[in-house]
Amino acid sequence: MTYLDTSVLAAVFFREATAAAVAAGMRRHAGEGLLISAWTLTEMASVGAIKARTGAVTPTTRGEAMEAFQRFASTELRVIELEAIDFRAAARLIEHSENLRAGDALHLAVAQRVGAALATLDARMATAARAVGLAVWPVAG
Repeated sequence: MTYLDTSVLAAVFFREATAAAVAAGMRRHAGEGLLISAWTLTEMASVGAIKARTGAVTPTTRGEAMEAFQRFASTELRVIELEAIDFRAAARLIEHSENLRAGDALHLAVAQRVGAALATLDARMATAARAVGLAVWPVAG
């Protein structure tokens, strides 16, 4: 199983520079089972809003990207619901890493709980994941 961080999904659905390489990585690992958490749904909505607000994408492009993501999530991904234990584990992860943001720690906590490898484009998050024993697969480059 591979847990997809929001950075991976945003790259693909908002057609960032790494989109083709990331999509190829996702295809390579699809047979193992691709996972996200309910938190990822919130973060993707936030990414879309930020991109639209800053003019990086048009409102139409934002809507199309989010629609495509929602379709993909509902048909190709297993969505893991958050549990109280995930928030406690995320807090512990943050206590041991001065570079880990709360949202990233929550992703790591869920990946740990379900025993999944992590796919991320965030170097800090990848370092933190390896530090707690999670496998990290290269998604681009």
